[in-house]
Amino acid sequence: MKKIIISLFVLILMGAAPSWAKLNIVTSFPQDAAIVKAIAQDKVDVKSLTLASQDPHAIQLKPNLAVILNRADLLIVNGQDLELAWLPTALTNARNSKILEGAPGYLNPSEGVELIPYSPEELLSTPFFTTNIIAGTQSAGGGQVSVVRGNHHYWLDPANGLIVARNIAAKLIEMDPGNEDFYKGNLSQFETTLKERIVKWDAMMEPFKGIKFVSQHRDWNYIAKRHNLKVFGFIEPRETIPPSAAEMAALIKKMKAQNVRLIVTSPWQNQRAAQEIAKQTGATYLILPSSVGEDVGVKDYIDLFDVLYGKLVSTLKGLQ
Repeated sequence: MKKIIISLFVLILMGAAPSWAKLNIVTSFPQDAAIVKAIAQDKVDVKSLTLASQDPHAIQLKPNLAVILNRADLLIVNGQDLELAWLPTALTNARNSKILEGAPGYLNPSEGVELIPYSPEELLSTPFFTTNIIAGTQSAGGGQVSVVRGNHHYWLDPANGLIVARNIAAKLIEMDPGNEDFYKGNLSQFETTLKERIVKWDAMMEPFKGIKFVSQHRDWNYIAKRHNLKVFGFIEPRETIPPSAAEMAALIKKMKAQNVRLIVTSPWQNQRAAQEIAKQTGATYLILPSSVGEDVGVKDYIDLFDVLYGKLVSTLKGLQ
């Protein structure tokens, strides 16, 4: 008994966890935490750094973020710089080299996802410009440019959730091979359920192909692409940048001319501009959940789309 206690003490001093210790997983966002829970269940501890009701681009840095990251064995990020404005500083403060990019405890779950590219114009003069745009032979202000990061709201196509889940399961198996069969079994069940639901959701959306809508942010591009909806315009002229009075007036004029009758936003967004545009155009104003959490009435990743499609289809039927 004395030898066992001494051995455990040595392991702790060396920074190694006993084999029966749970992995401590941290995700940038709650939708990834929900997928981890579906696959790993009680085999790991998982915590999201953010809530679904918070603006994912602009999380307030608090000391507890660094503490949480310092204790993490695995960090699951967005992979397309959604957390660019706040995560790098939190990671610097955390002083945990095992979860930095390139380390074994770091996962980009967007690997393999077919991303929708941003145009340079969508990112110009935004916090995402310097990271997302590479200049050609001249400066980014006047030279040839290319986008190296895609639209970071990719999880809002449910089919991309299958790719994310596989990437997460592969990392779990790599870090915790003793539970490989458990993770594979839960992944298979998650995939089966999600695929069945996707067939149902696609059928629900089939009658609404070609419908035009205005999106406040560029978070609904993936849903639009999946179901052949038309994003008529964006309230934000560029990513995260609120519209000027002139830009709002121009959008209102175009919506009236083209009889665009739907505006879609998310719970974390400032609703004032959307409300004013809806008031002046007579368009229906719809808030759809874009992540998972009790704060937005969504219990898990599949429930996110049950709720989302339920609200969207009900609204679209009302516009017919």
